[in-house]
Amino acid sequence: MIEQTPSHLLPIIEKIETFYTSEVEPREHQLRHRLRNSLEYIDRTGKLHPEIQAARREIMQASGMEGLFSLHLPQSIGGGGLSRTEMFFIEEKVYSYGIDLAPGILSWTDGSTPRLIFVREELQDQFVRPLILGQKTSCHAVTEPDAGSNLFDMKTNAVQKGDKWILNGHKAYITNPFEADIVNVLAITDPGIGKKSFSYFQFESKDYLGKGFKHGRINRTMFDDGLTGELHFENLELPESAMIGNRGQGFEIALTSINWTRTRRGGMCSAWSKLLIDKTLDRLKHRKVAGKPLGRNQGLQWMVSDMYIDWYSARATSLACLRDIEKFGPWWDTNRPQEQIRLFALMKIVNDESFYRVADKALQLHGATGIMKDTVVNKLFQIARNLRIPGGTDESQRNTIAETLGLNANMQ
Repeated sequence: MIEQTPSHLLPIIEKIETFYTSEVEPREHQLRHRLRNSLEYIDRTGKLHPEIQAARREIMQASGMEGLFSLHLPQSIGGGGLSRTEMFFIEEKVYSYGIDLAPGILSWTDGSTPRLIFVREELQDQFVRPLILGQKTSCHAVTEPDAGSNLFDMKTNAVQKGDKWILNGHKAYITNPFEADIVNVLAITDPGIGKKSFSYFQFESKDYLGKGFKHGRINRTMFDDGLTGELHFENLELPESAMIGNRGQGFEIALTSINWTRTRRGGMCSAWSKLLIDKTLDRLKHRKVAGKPLGRNQGLQWMVSDMYIDWYSARATSLACLRDIEKFGPWWDTNRPQEQIRLFALMKIVNDESFYRVADKALQLHGATGIMKDTVVNKLFQIARNLRIPGGTDESQRNTIAETLGLNANMQ
């Protein structure tokens, strides 16, 4: 039996439904010509069109006011205090509305990430509360041109001089670098000591833009999200207070947020897979070939059956993983046992690959309309293919699983 949303979460689900109807749907209708047309979705520079950007911000702020935007974070810093298992059902609901503006109801990597848990108390009014409420956006500069899944290839560094940190480096493939009010940067502070080599820094963009910090080029993704680009730091002077957490804690803080994105795959991929299944069923029931429904073809029936199997299996696995992850205590704890680390990797692989198979079959079964660039089916296919790389490639997740089982390249 498909597990239903727990009854204690139903008031939140109803609140989301009301919010979508009142705040999101009217904006989606108003901007439909841009949201469903790749030539209108971005501006002439390749960045997300200002009208869409403004609508996203309005939705984030309104969601923050309603207490929806940061349900995933602890109540101690102003979040909703929901567990990752509870958030599965919330995320599944939000993403069931599709890919236009509804995702802005919940924070993503440009909003209130788990890094906020580690911000010092005296800086919470400046850096935490505005993000919790969706009043500001952020970017998290981790990836570099030559450092992706393996953070130990990172070159960006910060050197302490007196009461200042001097930051130098180049970050690429960063979400929301151009619009972010708050910039977070992972840098090497103590090279050569493994995971303790890294520290995290934060600052307000407006205070340092043109003063050792500048935007780089836009990175055009396969689905032209208009939100991905580069950042440059050249002798950027930051105060000691700019550090998030403690010196040498950066790797674990970064991994906490990355693991959060991996667990979010569950509800998101479940909702989008189900959406694709429903659209495909509708097509097979109503598309006629030689006067008969396309769905009469047994070969196509098997493809849809496989889509359903993938969706059901991944959904059940996600819920099982989330419950097991939470047995070890708060999911944001940096002291993670091997079994919990393995489950974070497992969640990413299972959802990435099942969603991709569903999207690939949906596109195939939609025929010529499936390969049209501005259809929902085509966009979800592109997103599905993209998801297998960010947050640690699926191949690197397999390495992680093997390592937590006691297998590695240094075995004798």
